[in-house]
Amino acid sequence: MTRWAVGFRAGLGMLAAVALWTGCETEKLANEGTVTLAQLQGIYEAPPEETPAAEEPSTGTSGESGGTTGGSEPTDAGWPAEIDGPIHWLHTDVSGWAVTASLKASVSGGTIHMPYNKAKVWHSVGGLNANPWVIVKMNGQWYAATFEWFRYGQTSKPVGVLNGSMGDHIKVSPLNRWRPRSGERIGFMVSGLARAQSRNVKERSNVSMVTWP
Repeated sequence: MTRWAVGFRAGLGMLAAVALWTGCETEKLANEGTVTLAQLQGIYEAPPEETPAAEEPSTGTSGESGGTTGGSEPTDAGWPAEIDGPIHWLHTDVSGWAVTASLKASVSGGTIHMPYNKAKVWHSVGGLNANPWVIVKMNGQWYAATFEWFRYGQTSKPVGVLNGSMGDHIKVSPLNRWRPRSGERIGFMVSGLARAQSRNVKERSNVSMVTWP
């Protein structure tokens, strides 16, 4: 076979291979959707950048200084109907703090029971995480004052902190002279730290009315 014939056959083989490769690649691209001329020529353009979807607004609940409050949902912020007038706040006015804790107070067995559901949720500062409050009517005026501190997880105090047998724990006039009388209706509440300058969360409980035994 002449050198020309060998070259001719080799050229035919290369053309056949190119045609086969082009057919396979075109079939592959066809399976992927519309094929552009640039793709057939082996020029692949970068896909356009997608616009990111807008983020959903956050629905968490956060507390000042205390950060997020563990998914706290507000409870009923209304005041009991028995509190029929404005309240004079002897310590920090927490009336505008979010009502996120549920409280059902009672007094029995020499103890003021104030179980609230954030006793182990509100973080502590120096081991303390809440203040118990008393709301009383004196000479026609309602007053609210803290009377103690709650440690992390603590929910009760002895009656002596209010009846005078353990001294004055309110320490602010005029409630420093007040002593509960049997049958008197008193409001109890719990808040984040509010008696002094320290703060953990600006949250509080509902007001729970109790008849003093």
